[in-house]
Amino acid sequence: MAAGNSTRYHGIKLLDQVEGKKMYQYILEIMTTFPQESKIIVTQYEEIEYCASQYGFEAIMNREPELGISHSIQLGLKAVLERKPNLEGVMFGVCDQPYLRRTSIDRLLQAFSVTDRNIVALAWQETIGNPCIFGKKYFEELFSLSLDTGGKKILLRHPEDVEFVMVQEAKELIDIDTRTTNDNE
Repeated sequence: MAAGNSTRYHGIKLLDQVEGKKMYQYILEIMTTFPQESKIIVTQYEEIEYCASQYGFEAIMNREPELGISHSIQLGLKAVLERKPNLEGVMFGVCDQPYLRRTSIDRLLQAFSVTDRNIVALAWQETIGNPCIFGKKYFEELFSLSLDTGGKKILLRHPEDVEFVMVQEAKELIDIDTRTTNDNE
């Protein structure tokens, strides 16, 4: 997901540089190392749409980002299911976590493939983070989200059906929501 308005950031954070790259490029680069599946990015930014296509993603344009994260989730889920209607699960991630490691995503995917639970999420101690994988059991609930409510609401509603995969360090789950003096260096 790369469609937010970055209101707390006071600028288009995904297009800003973090340690030499645009923020959104980190997740695209990581995800290209995994076998080709339906890789969809939901965005409102033409630059991200173009760049994502260079990484093998299909971009779905969110022309109504003011409808909140739920709208991006639903656009992405609808697009994935149109292409692969029999999926067992869908992973959702965000493009403002530049410190996320490939190994953490690999462990998340591995956990989903062997668990009997229907939601798998990255975490650090008590902090729940992204990406998350939702099994098909929860697709209807994802479609029923509204406004700026994301999948975390579903995850918290069904704690007995969630498996957490711990990241190696807290920094991986940091999503950049505010500017610091180093964000543009």
